[in-house]
Amino acid sequence: MVKKCPFNNNECSSECALFIDPRDLNDLVASRLTSIGVFDKQNGMCSLKNLALGESRFIFEKSSQNSF
Repeated sequence: MVKKCPFNNNECSSECALFIDPRDLNDLVASRLTSIGVFDKQNGMCSLKNLALGESRFIFEKSSQNSF
């Protein structure tokens, strides 16, 4: 199944405004996003859902560090 760009319903590629190319991220960031399941390190991603999940995870990790 081919991922689709949420804006134009075409194949997820660099033509989509939400596409994140793995070459645009440093290896540490790409590996961390891949490890929590919100990024595909080999093919890149374009999805509002995946970006939101990554941001949610970041907020969760920051808030859990400050808890008692």
